[in-house]
Amino acid sequence: MPSKSKKKQHVKGVQLPGVVYQCLSNAMFR
Repeated sequence: MPSKSKKKQHVKGVQLPGVVYQCLSNAMFR
């Protein structure tokens, strides 16, 4: 059951727009 919950969270992260991902990557890189 926990596996399903993890998959759902993963989908939410993947669904996020590329812009948000780039912003996060930039902040981490900086």
